[in-house]
Amino acid sequence: MNKVADIRLLMDNGFARDVLALIEGESEFTSDESSGVPDHPDLKKLWVISVHHLRFVVEFGQGETSAVKGGKFRTPFPREFEQWLQAGAPGVASADVDACLRDRLLSI
Repeated sequence: MNKVADIRLLMDNGFARDVLALIEGESEFTSDESSGVPDHPDLKKLWVISVHHLRFVVEFGQGETSAVKGGKFRTPFPREFEQWLQAGAPGVASADVDACLRDRLLSI
């Protein structure tokens, strides 16, 4: 598999919190190979919006289209998250995603 397919598999199996930790560099599987926030402005924007998308999914669920919390209207950003994936999920190392996937699939 490749990194993007592995991330999709994690998301499809309810591991959005792990994907969020990987993208934020806070995962137990994050290594020095993960570069974090991309330097390119367009990729940086997709990275930031993907973080917001994943935070929404972790808090409200993948099937939700909007939510109100603390009087604030919140929405996910599935289109931008998909664009981040199509760009190759910059900022996250393949080896880190693979290690996370192997560990989490053992718990399914």
